[in-house]
This record gives sequence, structure tokens and C-alpha cells, in this order.
Amino acid sequence: MEDLLISVNWLAVLTATLLYFILGALWYSPVLFANVWMKLRNLNEEDIGDPNPLIFLYSFLLQFLAVLSLAIFFAAMNIHTPMHGIIAGFGTGFGAGAGILFTTTGTTGLFSDTPLKLHFIDNGYHVLGLTFSGLILGLWS
Repeated sequence: MEDLLISVNWLAVLTATLLYFILGALWYSPVLFANVWMKLRNLNEEDIGDPNPLIFLYSFLLQFLAVLSLAIFFAAMNIHTPMHGIIAGFGTGFGAGAGILFTTTGTTGLFSDTPLKLHFIDNGYHVLGLTFSGLILGLWS
């Protein structure tokens, strides 16, 4: 495990995390999915109000851990190209985004009656974030 941590490109992890975080700000803005997301969650602007700033810090830290986990996976699997990074990040059958995250949260969504459109918005964001992270990690490894 120590060898895997030594081989991680920490600047790439930080850069990918920043991109992932910025993607979230855009994804959940009125430019993309904020209005549909609020409607599906039965929320309005007043319900949301001014979010606690700690939410953004925690979100960034969790995304950092997700990208770091992806980087450790890349080191263990010897993934060192942008295309392999995209494939592993997106998850064609085995990867982080579509192959694991999207399917497992989809199963949970089925039992909690999450609307399919909401599943695609919330988890599509993470699939895309992990795909971009895979690209950056693959480029910088």
C-alpha cells in the first residue's frame, strides 16, 4: 500500500478534485440541472436558502478521497494513459463511474423510489466527474 501512495501524483489528484468540484457547481446551477433537480426533490429557492459553507468543504474533501481512491486504483492497475484513465474513470463494465457507482446507487434508488431522472442527474454528475478525473490522472501519470 505504501508503494501505491508513493506513486500517486498528488498535484493531479488535487487538480482533478478541483475540476470535479467546479463541475458540481456548474451541474447544479440554473445553467444545467438546478431547476429540474429542485423540482424532482420538491424544493424551491427558499427551501435551499444559504447553504452552510461547511457543506462545500465536506463535499470537496469527499471528492478528494474519491479521486485519491481512483489514483490508488490506477497505480495498482498500472493505468498510465489518458484513454485508459477515461475508460477506468467512466467504467465500461468494471470502472468507478458507470460500472460501480451508477449501478449500485441505481439499486438503492429502485428501493427508495428515486425518480429515474433524479438518479441520472445526481449520479451522472459523479460518473462525469470520475471520468474527467480519470482523464487527468491518466494524463499526469
